[in-house]
Amino acid sequence: MGKKNTMNGEKTLSPERIAETKAFKNTDFSDCPMLSKEELKKLRPRHPEYFKPKKQAVQIRLDADVLAWFKGHGKGYQSRINSVLREVMLNSEQK
Repeated sequence: MGKKNTMNGEKTLSPERIAETKAFKNTDFSDCPMLSKEELKKLRPRHPEYFKPKKQAVQIRLDADVLAWFKGHGKGYQSRINSVLREVMLNSEQK
């Protein structure tokens, strides 16, 4: 297996993939069908490891037992809460 491209623990694109992406700008898309707004809403990142949505600090009140449960699973409880909320959000959009 080849070495994974990482920078400060984050995955990065290889020089080959960057060159491939830059060459893609000159592609003719005139024969590609346009997607409707509904179809665009259903799209999900193919490589979620490269998808980094902007984070926003918020203050939220949670039931003490819910917070204790998330914290009881160790470090990263805020990320786990975010993950659960994202899953609920994505599942509600599909219905």
